[in-house]
Amino acid sequence: MANKTLQIGLIGCGGMMNAHARGYDLMEDIKIVAVADPVEERRNAMAARFGGARTYKDHNDFYNGENSLDAVLIAVPPAEHKGIEEEAIARKWNFKVEKPMTLDLEQARSIAAGVEKAGLVTAVGFQDRYMEVTNRMKAELADAQIALIHGTWAGGIPGVAWWRKKSTSGGQLLEQNIHLVDLVRYLFGEYESVFAHKTTGIVNPDADCPGYDVEDSSTAVFRLKSGATATLFSACYLISGGVTVDNGIVALGRQKSLAYSLRKEVRIVTRESDICYKHISDQIYDSNTAFFEAVRKGDPTAVRSPYSDALKSLEACFAANESMDTGKVIKL
Repeated sequence: MANKTLQIGLIGCGGMMNAHARGYDLMEDIKIVAVADPVEERRNAMAARFGGARTYKDHNDFYNGENSLDAVLIAVPPAEHKGIEEEAIARKWNFKVEKPMTLDLEQARSIAAGVEKAGLVTAVGFQDRYMEVTNRMKAELADAQIALIHGTWAGGIPGVAWWRKKSTSGGQLLEQNIHLVDLVRYLFGEYESVFAHKTTGIVNPDADCPGYDVEDSSTAVFRLKSGATATLFSACYLISGGVTVDNGIVALGRQKSLAYSLRKEVRIVTRESDICYKHISDQIYDSNTAFFEAVRKGDPTAVRSPYSDALKSLEACFAANESMDTGKVIKL
């Protein structure tokens, strides 16, 4: 498969898939041959973008109509994954899926087991693992003694209707801040336990956002197996101007600390130096390039965020949500 043009199908043609498509436009060694989306305008626009790909109204029609693909790229709302990954596994088609992979944890565990049995190349859309500043952080942390980590993801309510319902988004920590949950794991190691608290009552569903029932903010305190503590703040109620929220991660070490500004830069601070490294690459493009290269080589280990590893980040978010609801420390 080394020199073959990969035959690719897309399931979901919304905003996130369009973000990926900007990179697919530049890749000469893949061909988008089929697209599926329940909204006719979206699927037709995506098909036209790639020279008349075959179109389907949903994943069932997609699988009924397609016989041979090298990989499937999946970007659908979190609650709408039933049967999509399972059918790809049954056909032994490699796949990449956007985060969060599902709101059904048992489904995710079953998919992970199926992927391992089939030996497929998979990836989950934890794009931040592919940034050059992430490489820098990982290298700098090799000799740092980090005890305290805190991260923030704060902003407003995304515009899509499914996001504002806990039953269809999973809430902000699981749907958005899972990026930082995963990045902390990638940089600092596995979690041991979590205690989380949520705040509600700031956003008025009747006046501000019809149908809204997710938490306005949350604080999740993760204990890592290393002994470090990571505190992650999530907030979606902000509409104020004049105050800049610097989303990202700060990690405090004895000899070295770092301040990562989300997808912008990282500062590495020691007693002798304070150096800033700017983020300059396109991490979405780089994550897709890595996945396609892994598919060509048939090498599941060539991906930084395979499904089996991403499952651990999803489990951590489910545990935090459980802690918010029960007031208990949840072991991982």
